[in-house]
Amino acid sequence: MKRCVVSGVFLLAVAVLLIGLQRVGQAAPPLPEIRQVLRQSALKPPAESALEGLRQHNLGEALRQIDPYARWYAADEYSSPESGGPDTWIGIGADLQERAEEIYLAVYAGGAADQAGLPDRCRLLAIDGESIAGLSMAAVAERLKGGEGGFVSLEVAQPDGHPGHFQIKRRAFTSLNVELVRAGGYRVLRIREFIAGLTRAALMASIPFTGNRGASAQNTEGLIIDLRDAGGGDLYEAFDVAGLFLPAGTILGSLQQRGGTPRLMQAPAGEIFTMPLVLLIGADTASAAEVFAGTLQQHGRARLIGRQTYGKCSSQTDIRLSDGSVLRYTNGEIFLPDGTSCSGLGLQPDREVTEAVFRDLNQLVFAAEAMFETNGQGPRPSAAFYP
Repeated sequence: MKRCVVSGVFLLAVAVLLIGLQRVGQAAPPLPEIRQVLRQSALKPPAESALEGLRQHNLGEALRQIDPYARWYAADEYSSPESGGPDTWIGIGADLQERAEEIYLAVYAGGAADQAGLPDRCRLLAIDGESIAGLSMAAVAERLKGGEGGFVSLEVAQPDGHPGHFQIKRRAFTSLNVELVRAGGYRVLRIREFIAGLTRAALMASIPFTGNRGASAQNTEGLIIDLRDAGGGDLYEAFDVAGLFLPAGTILGSLQQRGGTPRLMQAPAGEIFTMPLVLLIGADTASAAEVFAGTLQQHGRARLIGRQTYGKCSSQTDIRLSDGSVLRYTNGEIFLPDGTSCSGLGLQPDREVTEAVFRDLNQLVFAAEAMFETNGQGPRPSAAFYP
C-alpha cells in the first residue's frame, strides 16, 4: 500500500489534549526493506553510509538525519490518512502552543473551553490553583487530562492582558473541519488541516454563513480565513480549495518527484468565489496551508496578514512494508505558481504584525478590515487572471 500524505508536518510546539496512553513496546523494524525503499524512491537519494547507519535503537533520529520528515510506524501505531476526518476526544477542546517558554491555549470552536467563554490564545498560568511555571508541554497536557464530566480550573492571561479564571467541564468533542468564529464584527473561517475530500466541501458550505452571498457574485464583503493553526494536510485538497477562488485553468503550482517532470496543477472548471480575501498566517502555518496561501498570494487573489510561515513545501508518501509497518518519507517538492518553493523560507505576509496582535483575532480582523478598505473592493486578481 502506498498512500500520498502530502504536506503533513509535525510541530513540537503543539500538543493536542487527547485522552489515552501510548504503547510502550515496539516491533523490530525491517531495516533492509527501509533502506531499499529510501535508496530507490526518496526525493533525494541518501548516502549509503547514512542508510547503513539505520539501526533499531536509533531509527527515529537516523531517519530524520536522512529526511527531516521521515517516520517509521509499527503496524498497530499507524493511522491511515485515508481514514481522515474530524478528530474526537475527551477534554477541554483546546491545543497547547509554546512560544518563548510560555504556553498558550488554542481554543476549538464549540468545544468545552469555548463554551466556558475562554478566549482563544490565552496564556496559561495555573491549573487547579497550581502554577505551570517550569513545566514541560507534556506535563501541562497531563495535568489537563481527565475523565468526561470532570472539571478543571484555569488561570490565564487573556489576549487583552487582563487576568481570567475559568472553570471548564471536560467532555467529548468532535472538531469541525472548517470552524466559524466570530471576531470584530466578522465571521471568520478557520482551517486547521486540509483533509482529502472534506475541506473543500466544508468551506463551500460555510462561506454563506459568513454573510457573503456566495459564488459568482461580485461581493464587496471581505472573507477572512484563519490559517494560523493550519499545520498541513493533503496537498491536492489544498490545491482544490485554492481553485475555488481562481478561474479555471489557472496554474496553482507544480509537484516535482524524483526522476520525473514537474506535474502542473490547474484550477478546475466551476463556479468561483470572487469576494475580497485575507488569509491569517503564522509560524504554525505549514505545508499544504502554505501552498494554499502562497498560490493565492502570488496570483494577487489574497492578501496575507500575520507572521512568517513555517517553510515546508514538500510532500510525503506512506508505504506499507512487508511486516505491516509503514514508512513515511519525502517524495516530492512543491513549487508555487512562479516556480519557487517555500521550503526553508516560508511565506512573508503582506502585512506583518506584532506577536501580541497575532494572538488577538479581534485585532487581526481589524487589520484585515483596514486592508479591505484601503484596496477598494479588496484584493482582486490582475487582468491576466480575470480578463
